[in-house]
Amino acid sequence: MALKTVVEKLDDVPEAFRGEYKEQKQGDKTVYVLDLDGVDAHPGVVNLKSAFERVKVDKQRLTTDLATANAKVKDLPEDFDADEWDRLRTEDAARQNDPDGKDVRKAVETATAAVKSQYEAKLAKLKKDHAGEIETRDAEILKLKTDTRKRLVTDGLTAALTESGVTSPAFLKAARAMLESGVEVIEEDGATIAKMKAELGGDDIAKYIQNWVQSDEGKSFVTPAKGSDAPGSGARNGEHNPFSKEHWNVTAQGKLKREDASKAERLAKSAGFRDLNHAFSSQRPK
Repeated sequence: MALKTVVEKLDDVPEAFRGEYKEQKQGDKTVYVLDLDGVDAHPGVVNLKSAFERVKVDKQRLTTDLATANAKVKDLPEDFDADEWDRLRTEDAARQNDPDGKDVRKAVETATAAVKSQYEAKLAKLKKDHAGEIETRDAEILKLKTDTRKRLVTDGLTAALTESGVTSPAFLKAARAMLESGVEVIEEDGATIAKMKAELGGDDIAKYIQNWVQSDEGKSFVTPAKGSDAPGSGARNGEHNPFSKEHWNVTAQGKLKREDASKAERLAKSAGFRDLNHAFSSQRPK
């Protein structure tokens, strides 16, 4: 049988070979090692020594490579990005191969054209989608303006002319058509109002009409007065003007203001007062 190179007891070795073993200490215990000549030439030992030498060479190469790498990276910033470094090197190489930047300009022009095309397409679609809505809104705005002008101008002229004695339907229509172009709708103190244009004095409609019916032009439109139906009396259709000289009545004035302040304002102006407040502050009729 094969001899063991190391045994703990010589009793494990045939007696004839015990003299070939030498006692040695391994830590805290004693072992017996086979004493061999030419052990280095043993194939197993040769292979082991070759492997060991290769490991030593590899270790030395790795040590050298590590030292070289440490020398290269010792001055790099902490946030160094190897991928970004590779990208920059690639771009730099591209710039060196294209010193005039033709490829870059072409890329920029292509990207710009694409963005412009997309924007124009979106803008065209947006205009198309909202064209109908804009048209509807424009129509609504026009209607609102028309309705506002009718309420402030047409209705305002009708009321002022009627209160000033222009009661004939034909004359009322004619006078209103003649005077409408002289009225403007403006924003004043946050409110939309109608007043005569600056070249006509800029007065409110009621005041202007009161003066107009006294002019040679306006007199011909006024229905001739009959008895208590004289201008300013407010007695048309059986109605009396409590602000007029003929029918001055403070109690009726207060009642009218509570029930219809707008009508009270018109009657006060028809009776010659500047406005309703001025009429109430007065102790006697004009």
